Amino acid sequence: MKRLLTLLATVVASFANIVLSAEWHGTKSVWHGADRYDFTIAGRSAIMIVPDNPLPGNPWIWRPAFFDAFPSIDTAMLEQGYHIAYYNVTDEWARPSSLRAGKEFFDYAVEHSLMDKVVMEGLSRGGYYSLRFAQTYPKHIGALLLDNPLVDINELRRNVDWWNDVTAKWSQDSLPPPGSAENAACNISILVDNKVPVLLLSGGADTIVPYERNGKIIKDTYWRWDMPLKSVVRSHSGHHPLGIGNPYPIAEFIYKCLYGQHNLRPIRVACIGDSMTEGVGTDEFSTQSYPAQLQTLPGREYVVGNFGVSCATMLRNGTDAGRPFGYIIHPAMRNVIDFNPDIVIIALEVNDCKSYNWENFNSEFTADYQSLIDTLSMLPALPEIYLVIEPYVQETPQTLSWGFENKGYYEQMCERINTTAIDNNISD
Repeated sequence: MKRLLTLLATVVASFANIVLSAEWHGTKSVWHGADRYDFTIAGRSAIMIVPDNPLPGNPWIWRPAFFDAFPSIDTAMLEQGYHIAYYNVTDEWARPSSLRAGKEFFDYAVEHSLMDKVVMEGLSRGGYYSLRFAQTYPKHIGALLLDNPLVDINELRRNVDWWNDVTAKWSQDSLPPPGSAENAACNISILVDNKVPVLLLSGGADTIVPYERNGKIIKDTYWRWDMPLKSVVRSHSGHHPLGIGNPYPIAEFIYKCLYGQHNLRPIRVACIGDSMTEGVGTDEFSTQSYPAQLQTLPGREYVVGNFGVSCATMLRNGTDAGRPFGYIIHPAMRNVIDFNPDIVIIALEVNDCKSYNWENFNSEFTADYQSLIDTLSMLPALPEIYLVIEPYVQETPQTLSWGFENKGYYEQMCERINTTAIDNNISD
């Protein structure tokens, strides 16, 4: 009987999805193999893309600007069963009437059986609208997916034409330009208070909407209050291109947010390093290494993995006594990937200072470090990455026999690590 009821529920759900597709009105066409409907609400253009096999509850992604621009994330979400929506408020700078119109569009979608918590996908100035809509209607937000978002409206004052457009649009609502009360940058606490999950994609070299004055405001606020946020900084990317090479980790994050799983498992911390991380020199690695001590700290539930390898180097071609010890080609790297960490701490460079490594391969150090960061940053959990500079190894007869000589190599290495951190916006 139980199996029969389950089967009936599946059939009914499937039938409901078929009916749902038929209920959308407007001009019908095809977008990436799925049914597309174009219509208008409150004088603004709207689009709804209907997946062939919707997920339970009919989750949906709403772009308030730039439909079909850099669509790799949308096509991946569509493939996995999300409705993709567009409601055009691109150049309205989140004036109150546009937020009310957006709520009308939201209500229309929910009346058509879409989930009552939407994922707002905001690209550039679409990110500003997404933030303001979420701050105005936080109970209706399943997650925010923000890509190089404008966060501080005052950023537009740097361009006379942009600010004149803001002033003109707000004057249509008989209002002056937005002040602090209406500025998304000044209201991130609303999102924190309502525990709105955020996935933030940023271009580290963005000069149009600089990360330091926009996206980083969100990151700093969320991390200060230990709220659910994933941040990926594309270190050398400008404002364009938007999106990400592999969109499926994003789809996984959104799924967990909507279906209540983003806090189910403990936060995984991977400690990557050499003998200092592994715990060489302590009486017992499993209790006295720094990762083991980190595991004992109070706070949120963490699982800390010790992936230290004695003699390991950041240099792919690094060696110890003639044996290859490049971390990225060591079996420990595979273990890190399988661990799928949320946080990665890299303290791996002291063996690179050994004379035979630095003198032969120092020109490869920065590229090898970047390769490791790039590999880790695209893991499914989209981990936060922290770089640690290990302490200087004092010269003693024993350390000299190991290849540590004070020839200024340590200082050169520190400078390159600092540059790498800055280039990847992970210097803090």
